[in-house]
Amino acid sequence: MRIPTITNTLLLCTAAVLAGCASPVLELEQQVEQQANREQLQLPELPTDLSSDTSAAVKNLLQQPLSFQSVAQVAVLNNPDFLAALAGLNISKAQLQQAGLLPNPGLSISRSRSNDGYETELEFGFDLFGLLFRHKNLAIAQQQANQQQYQLAEQLLALVAQSRLALAEAVTAQQQLTYLQQVQEAIDASAELASRMYQVGNYSALQQARAQKYAAEVKLQLAQAQQRHMQSREALYRQLGLWGSDLAVQLPQQLPDLPDAFAADPDAERQAVSQRLDLQQARVALAAKAKQLQLTQSSRFLRGLDAELAGSAQHSESRSLTLGFELPLFDHHNARLSQAQAGLQQQFYLAQAKAVNARSEVRLNQAMLAQQYDIARHYQQQLVPLAKRINQENLLRYNGMLIGVFELIADTQAQVATITGAMQALNSYHQARIRYEHSLWGAAAPVSSAQPEASAAAPAGH
Repeated sequence: MRIPTITNTLLLCTAAVLAGCASPVLELEQQVEQQANREQLQLPELPTDLSSDTSAAVKNLLQQPLSFQSVAQVAVLNNPDFLAALAGLNISKAQLQQAGLLPNPGLSISRSRSNDGYETELEFGFDLFGLLFRHKNLAIAQQQANQQQYQLAEQLLALVAQSRLALAEAVTAQQQLTYLQQVQEAIDASAELASRMYQVGNYSALQQARAQKYAAEVKLQLAQAQQRHMQSREALYRQLGLWGSDLAVQLPQQLPDLPDAFAADPDAERQAVSQRLDLQQARVALAAKAKQLQLTQSSRFLRGLDAELAGSAQHSESRSLTLGFELPLFDHHNARLSQAQAGLQQQFYLAQAKAVNARSEVRLNQAMLAQQYDIARHYQQQLVPLAKRINQENLLRYNGMLIGVFELIADTQAQVATITGAMQALNSYHQARIRYEHSLWGAAAPVSSAQPEASAAAPAGH
């Protein structure tokens, strides 16, 4: 059977149209990979079997005590929320690939009967508007895909910061709990001694009551420390996506020491404005709005444009070309143009607001870091050494029978407040450092959910 002439013509026309609109190479800026490399982190490969078991890499990292680096790596590899967002990025890539494809042409066949016999008509149509403005639509889709890249990179930075904040809180809570357990043993022994001295008449009822009160307050402090320890552990587990046998994570004995000196970075604001992901995302969104406005302006009176080629399968000389377009009689698309202009203006001011907030966050976080450094240094260089010296002097006086058990217990209780305060001050410094470093690249990191309302303090009563 001979192929009809109209069919050959339509095939040649289709080839010509497709050759003139070849799909460009689609590339996404790998913002997520760049941020992961900056943090020296390895992004996970999503499993195809949808397994919820922790990977071998995670189990290997959990064999050693966690550090600020390893806890971030475990979170990136195992946090379900981040893995879901990473899968969403593949959706974005697929959508961008779809946007880069040419629209399929349409072909319709109609058969009619007349006095001369049957007549077969072939109609070949394609969306001319979509072809003419395909590159502009593709550029907009590219900008939207880049925005999602920035969003996921921000989520990566937030996860790293939150996991490190959770680790700092868990280590401090564990350290305070261990210390208060040791204190309770000494205080209980002192309270028992005071009770015996009261029974033999060497202690008054008031002295015995005070000793028992101190012991009871230490037990209360210990119960509160156990609660903070449990809360901080669970917050850490959530960040790392751990459960079951993986909950037996090892924590370091204490947080890293303070650096020898602290120096503010006068260039921090400029760095943040140039590199923060939320500001880069705002710039991408502004560029997308500008492209949308250009598309609206250039296609204002060309909407609904399409073309059709038609002809008879029996008579090759019978063919026609039809162009269709929208008549702008009632809707001149002024509202659509105004909406695009207002959207561009809105995005411009939103980007400005983010820049102002970014500068403020960096200034505040750097000031808070400097203050927390001074507080922690004051504890380490002044308060803790003085508390230990007072305790040593009182031990000498107690051994020389110059003071009694009551005075020794009171001094021990005061030392508890100083030591636990120093632990909390070091924790606050590291949390301030994590937030400051995060603010140079992304929006402000949230406060750790396990952070206690107040650091341990000496109970009143004497």
